[in-house]
Amino acid sequence: MKQVKTTRIDKSYKDKKTGEWKSITIDYAKVADRLNAFRTENPRSKISVKFSYDELGNLTHTARLWKDKTEYYEMLKAGVKADDALESCEAEGSSFMEASRLKLEKGFEKNETIAIGRALAILGYAGSGEVASSEEMEEFEDWKLRKAEEARAKVLESITNAKDMKSLLAIWKSLTKEQQLDKEIQARKDAKKGELSEGSKDSTE
Repeated sequence: MKQVKTTRIDKSYKDKKTGEWKSITIDYAKVADRLNAFRTENPRSKISVKFSYDELGNLTHTARLWKDKTEYYEMLKAGVKADDALESCEAEGSSFMEASRLKLEKGFEKNETIAIGRALAILGYAGSGEVASSEEMEEFEDWKLRKAEEARAKVLESITNAKDMKSLLAIWKSLTKEQQLDKEIQARKDAKKGELSEGSKDSTE
């Protein structure tokens, strides 16, 4: 395993098949740092990332890595088709994202990053010595999505229950940047703000 700066993350998720709660420990290294280490150790490296959508709008990214791009370009010079030459890569990683999840902020970029990260892991540029199974990662991603939706629902409820402008402002300041950019949360906040403002006017008349 290559030496890349990592951070240990412990996460829990619910297995959809058994209903049991499981945990996964990841020595996480940012893909950007792992890619930088790969390029530093392999100055003649090459990375190719392609994406495609299916008929339902689901997205698939495929990343291919070469430590030395010489063979790839030699194949092209010899008349080998570009798509066939891609098979000379030393590592390949892919990532699938459903159309519904692409609506999340930077869904396209996240899917691309995951594909690159998986290819890097195959070459040893990973945060841990093991690569989680696709089933584990699917469960983990589902868990993260559910937690985000639960947090979002709580935010919407807290805004609705705000008693005055001071409490509404406190709630807004406590939100993450991503939550503040959420269109529904913004609309709920503006509606509540208008409601509280009208109530304040009525009380002074």
